[in-house]
Amino acid sequence: MDISKLINKIVIIHDRLKPSLLEYFSGKLVNSKIITLSELKRNYYFDYDKKAITYVSKKYNYVYDIAHDLIENLYYVNDIVDDKTQILSELKNDLDKNDLLYKNELYKTYFKNRDVVVLGLNNIDKFYKRIFDELNEICNIEYLDLYSKTSVKDLYKFDSEEEEISFVCSRICSLIKEGININNIKISNVSNYYFNIVKYFNMFNIPVNMESASSINGSKIVKLFKDNYSKDIGKTIDIVSESVKKENDKYILDSIIKIVNNYSFCDDYDIVKDFIFEDIKSIKTKSNVLENAVNVVDIRYDYISDDDYVFLLNYNEGVIPVNHMDNDYLSDTIKSTIGISTSYELNESETNNIRNSIKGVNHLIVSYITHDLNGEVYISSSYDKELFNECSYTKEYNHSNKYNKSFLVDELDQFNKYGSISDSLLLLNSSYPDINYMSYSNKYSGVNKKDIYDYLGKKLSLSYTSINSYYECAYKYYLNYVLKLNKYEDTFDTVIGSLFHKILSLSFNDNFDFDKTWNNETSKINYEFKTNELFFLNKLKGELLETIEIIKKQLNYTSLKKIMYEKEIKITINEKLNITFKGVIDKLMYDNVKGLNIVMIVDYKTGSSDIDINNSIYGLNMQLPIYMYLILNSGLIKDVKIGGLYLQKIINTNRGVDKEESLKLNGYTNCDESVLEIIDSNYESSNLIKGMKVTSSGEISSYAKVLNDDEMQVLSNIVKDRIDESSKNIIDSKFDINPKRIKNTNVSCAYCKYKDICNVREEDIIDLPYKKIDFGGEVND
Repeated sequence: MDISKLINKIVIIHDRLKPSLLEYFSGKLVNSKIITLSELKRNYYFDYDKKAITYVSKKYNYVYDIAHDLIENLYYVNDIVDDKTQILSELKNDLDKNDLLYKNELYKTYFKNRDVVVLGLNNIDKFYKRIFDELNEICNIEYLDLYSKTSVKDLYKFDSEEEEISFVCSRICSLIKEGININNIKISNVSNYYFNIVKYFNMFNIPVNMESASSINGSKIVKLFKDNYSKDIGKTIDIVSESVKKENDKYILDSIIKIVNNYSFCDDYDIVKDFIFEDIKSIKTKSNVLENAVNVVDIRYDYISDDDYVFLLNYNEGVIPVNHMDNDYLSDTIKSTIGISTSYELNESETNNIRNSIKGVNHLIVSYITHDLNGEVYISSSYDKELFNECSYTKEYNHSNKYNKSFLVDELDQFNKYGSISDSLLLLNSSYPDINYMSYSNKYSGVNKKDIYDYLGKKLSLSYTSINSYYECAYKYYLNYVLKLNKYEDTFDTVIGSLFHKILSLSFNDNFDFDKTWNNETSKINYEFKTNELFFLNKLKGELLETIEIIKKQLNYTSLKKIMYEKEIKITINEKLNITFKGVIDKLMYDNVKGLNIVMIVDYKTGSSDIDINNSIYGLNMQLPIYMYLILNSGLIKDVKIGGLYLQKIINTNRGVDKEESLKLNGYTNCDESVLEIIDSNYESSNLIKGMKVTSSGEISSYAKVLNDDEMQVLSNIVKDRIDESSKNIIDSKFDINPKRIKNTNVSCAYCKYKDICNVREEDIIDLPYKKIDFGGEVND
């Protein structure tokens, strides 16, 4: 490009060209004004912001995208030619009246008697040509191409995307070995190839800068923002800010704040909640920009110097050029009438742009594929045999051992499946005899413990669920809580469990109204019930009401009148390493008796549950002992004496069992009779505690589960040991595949989602003898 033709002129360019043109001008004395097409359009006619889109969406009941598209179409309509242009004309007048279109009345005078260069825009929409024709009456406009050279380019055909990308990688390696600066090597048309580009460029150890393909929408920061969203958006931002620990979290929060600021005209942010959530989806995760790397360009609009080497991939029909169809709000017939380009004309312009760019880029290699995952595909519609020198390619094996081994595995697969023997197979098989093909070890190979700790944000948060998962199988914990592969999905059972727990936590408040609370809580459920589930939901409503009445009746049997519901308790395990443990207790009943606070712990269960505490020595089934440990060590209640720890099954699906009997508390009770009387005034033949009875001789029944204070302390100490042990192992990155089997029952793998990942083997399973806790300090078979 002859830069002298741009000096002291107004330069109008495609939006995409601006960054590379500014970089080209960097360090050069160029007194020029650069204007992009979108800047020209918005200043020449009118500009608008989120306020206008929100207004149209709310007033006319359009979704956000349609409201935005309608406003964009206002640029094209001056005359009314049909019903659609009538709607647009009325909408434009409405926005004008409400001062929602911002006009720069003096903008055209800026061009008067100035020299204007329209750069690289010979094939654009008639809409812009109309603007240029109008400006040409008051200024001097010159049209320049980005490229002036014309040459035939090499064209390569490949069977697959993988073969095409490996070819490009090999050629890039050759260019670098020849002394070409990596910053002068570019790739183009790769948006469909993102994951394979990353994969193969890594194999060849080629650094590349690519915009992320992932949205921030699935991040924890965005989830926290959505969960705490309110009309007081400042409060929401403050809550999210407290959880920002890493640089990437800060990037996501800053992105959210920028979006929120676009709606600063709102007094009530509830009005634009859906708009903000939709905008967040378009924000990509942060990509680290490398100083020395291959970069992605668009050969149509980016400036590419004569020293740049460009690979145009995926030169296939439907990919490049993009096909415009007659499905816009304004049809081709209307477009033709009002003087803007039809879909046919846009396709023709796109084709010419591609051909001109291919001709003009100095060092360009073009490639296409014949098959993708869906079958046969075809070369681009912009193909012209006069543009190309069609070449054949011989695969090279002197650039990447990683790729060679990967390719060898593919060749070995073909041999094993079909008996085919290629020259590549013979060559690579002799070069890599130790590839260990068809061998596999499922052993956890380890991760640097510093990397794990850093990845966890230099903190560790544990709970009953996570620690139980760790002791079931350390690798399960790794997949669940480190790699976070466990995508949570609501089921009917989980929805019912959450619903019952929530209503039970509210059921003893003053002025509690069951029907009102039920309707309110069910309306919040984001789950689509099937017809049979709706039937059971109605049945379970009656079940819950009966459950609440019986639990209220049970309160008459105990002297403990102070109650906490859904109480979260969090304690610090290791302050230096920032390790915490958290639990949420469904119901905590207590009262002060003679200077001691007698405490009863109740955890609601909607499904089956294991009350046996003996597996606590292995870190399993410790829910109730953990809650006891939290009460004893949190300081939430002073001078604590544990009266009992229980599970309460709040859904009884067995019609043959008495409802009151099924709701009895199932667990462990303090054997001190003075405490028993406070816990249950009728403990001799208990209506509250399952299995609690006193024999005719005055002794507590052998069927009753009772512990003394010392035994409860031993149980609490076991919990502490298991928490300390597991937290140390997690920090030390000990995540072996080690499911447990007790009494010939595999307690770890039955409902595990990851069996296809870990490929557990018999030798991985650890057989644990069933032991009963010896509260003297030992454990016995």
